[in-house]
Amino acid sequence: VVLLELRQLQPCFSVCVTRSTDGTTRHYNLGQLSIQRAALAIIENYYSDFPIHNPALLSASKSRAAKHLAGLKVYNVDGPGNNAAASAGLAQSQSRAMIAAAARRRDTSHNELYYEEVEHEKRVRKRKARLVVAVEEAFTHIKRMQDDEQKKAPGDVMDPREAAQAIFPSMARALQKYLRTTKQQHCHSMESIQQHLAFCITNNMTPKAFLESYLTPGPTLQYNQNHWMARRWTLISEASVTSGLKDGTIFLLKCVDFSLVVKSKKIPYIQMSEEYIDPKSHKFVLRLQSETSV
Repeated sequence: VVLLELRQLQPCFSVCVTRSTDGTTRHYNLGQLSIQRAALAIIENYYSDFPIHNPALLSASKSRAAKHLAGLKVYNVDGPGNNAAASAGLAQSQSRAMIAAAARRRDTSHNELYYEEVEHEKRVRKRKARLVVAVEEAFTHIKRMQDDEQKKAPGDVMDPREAAQAIFPSMARALQKYLRTTKQQHCHSMESIQQHLAFCITNNMTPKAFLESYLTPGPTLQYNQNHWMARRWTLISEASVTSGLKDGTIFLLKCVDFSLVVKSKKIPYIQMSEEYIDPKSHKFVLRLQSETSV
């Protein structure tokens, strides 16, 4: 009898994968794998589990920080110095002064951030409501067209692609405004939207099913290949990439726009014991008195 144990299939480590730009985190259970094999497994899961990376959503915080720093100026009342060391020290003190001043300004700028977020959420809700109404009206028109085409000859029936092209202009403006407001316009082309619309018409899907792809960001694989096919990954690890995972192992998977920070944690060993309890050992007798109180 030959007994084989596939150690890489038995979960031994729980790895925490965090995207460096937005902090999106996922957890995976891995077996006895080397660091490079674990990196490959994580990348394969990344494309199907992580929502698509949208750098446009990160530009708002950067522009806000730049705006706060742009309003600060530092003046040298002693005039320019000739000593290089003194100039370097002055530059460091100026940078520290600007950081401290920016920190003090941030203490009073939370109201600005709050009202910006409220205004943005209000704008998104308005665009979403208009989009939902436009799509529902378009699908109602499709239903009416399908009922009319059932009375026509088979050669005169409009195919789903033609139906999608016919109703797309009625929802295109609302959809474009919503995608621009939520900064998703670079993720969806007009061609891909029409293909998705034709797919929904072919399979008799509801307006909500059509809109779900645009209201909720999906995994990377659901988008065009340009968003993931040409991406190259670099494995960065202090330990040898051929060594096995250990408790506390940390490595990075880096690409052009962001990095995946991976930290492993050993799954605790669980010991279970079975205890037999004799069913006769916990029987009891309930005695009732026939007398009643008067």
